[in-house]
Amino acid sequence: MSEEDPHDTSGGARAAGTSEGVPGPLRTDVVVVGAGVTGVVTAQLLADGGANVVVLDAGPAGATTTARSTGKLSVLQGAHLARVARHGDDTVGAYLAAGFAGLGWLRRTLEDLDVAVDNRDDLTVATTREEVAVLDDVLEVCARQGLAARREDEPPYPARTFGAVRLPGQAQVDPLQMLSALRARLRSSGVPVHDGVRVRQVRRARSGVALRTTHGTVLAERVVLATGAPPGRLGGLFLRLEAGRSLLTTWELPDPEALPPGFAETMSITANHPVRSLRVAGGLLMVGGEGWTVGREPDPARRLATLERWTKGTLPVGAARHAWAAQDYTSDTGLPFIGPVVPGDERVLVATGYGKWGLTTGAAAGLALAGRILDDPVEWGPALEPWARPPEPSTRTAATFGAQTKGWACAATRPTGQRAGARRVSRVCPHLGGVVRWNDQEESWDCPVHGSRFAADGTLLEGPATEGLAPAERPQPRRPRPERPPAQHDGKAADYDDWTVAKLRERAAEIGIPGRSTMRKSDLIKALRSH
Repeated sequence: MSEEDPHDTSGGARAAGTSEGVPGPLRTDVVVVGAGVTGVVTAQLLADGGANVVVLDAGPAGATTTARSTGKLSVLQGAHLARVARHGDDTVGAYLAAGFAGLGWLRRTLEDLDVAVDNRDDLTVATTREEVAVLDDVLEVCARQGLAARREDEPPYPARTFGAVRLPGQAQVDPLQMLSALRARLRSSGVPVHDGVRVRQVRRARSGVALRTTHGTVLAERVVLATGAPPGRLGGLFLRLEAGRSLLTTWELPDPEALPPGFAETMSITANHPVRSLRVAGGLLMVGGEGWTVGREPDPARRLATLERWTKGTLPVGAARHAWAAQDYTSDTGLPFIGPVVPGDERVLVATGYGKWGLTTGAAAGLALAGRILDDPVEWGPALEPWARPPEPSTRTAATFGAQTKGWACAATRPTGQRAGARRVSRVCPHLGGVVRWNDQEESWDCPVHGSRFAADGTLLEGPATEGLAPAERPQPRRPRPERPPAQHDGKAADYDDWTVAKLRERAAEIGIPGRSTMRKSDLIKALRSH
């Protein structure tokens, strides 16, 4: 992003609890791929249960989706419960049980680790009359599930509202501080966490699973893929996920008293689009929103400008401090995918599709996956398995296929960005052949098909792709077309304008021009001059 990113740890010290590289070939009981909240919770619980575990991650702690999140710990989750309700009360109950389990585990563990968890009431706010019906749906779901949510006509919100739903007893946390503490605890338990190791291939074998990585081969009985999108094409789950990016900004608050009374004791999100997510922490105001589908936004900088303009016009803020984007995946059913990548095959497990509510859901996924491996399954787990319900193709599926077919005319040769001397890269995504799009705001190549992202030089950043963009073939200079000598007549260049039609047709017959017998004089002259 154009502003400072508080999660950029590339130039600083490596996060606690990590080691570089992985000795290969390595053999272990379980490999956890991904060291965000799902990965570290899963690995910790497995280690506590006596399993031999290794954690692999492609980047440092600050690069994870967990560290770049809003830091909200909530089961209300905007209007999401109303969307989940179409699957029935039993499914909503299982989803809420998972959320409460994840929230409870994080509260207890972070208290033990002396990481601050701030209690907050969570608000889902209606900013238009149309959103009032959404609040009604959310309240109805909460009532059926026994949640202590209540309607509030005048919520503490800095803009005009048409009411809100309030759920007490939720929380917020500094996500990077949380993740660093969880990683450090994992290391103290003897679990190695290898940063900078990207998984290129996951291959199932009779004896378990073999992982081909950038630092060698790792063999394991079981693998947990906690990477946002499973790497490669394993299980075809990438066809059921949509990758989205969301913007987050932080702002100074010169006069906190100018905020509505009670605002700082809540965290909030709007019930519908445009999304605005607000919370106060550490003397700064965090404002999120303006999300888009990866690779399908022609002007991400415009999105950031819109969010900044809204913030300055609505809230009593001072200078902007940070701006960054986070990526998450939404499933075709609106529910997380937690369980086997392939139905009935317990060797490869996955956790993804959190729909931007990854802290509580991610911790819950760790509880479910570890319980599955340790033969102590959670009661609500089966409802959230990837194949618990059939795929649900939607208009987004059609849009994905449309995005895959666009832009091939310049797919292989357009240079990276607009910088002089920039490396030329192929614009064909190595995952499934989508055509990547240049993102000026983040200086990255983004694939609109399944959400893989690449740095300006083609290096893989994230997504289901397992390789970077290939170097583009340098186009060969076109040979100049040899000039044809002018037509000759009696040793001189022909001036066809002075010729008769009969003479022009005679000359056209000598050259072999088709259709000459029906051509007018002007057409004959034009045809002769083109030969």
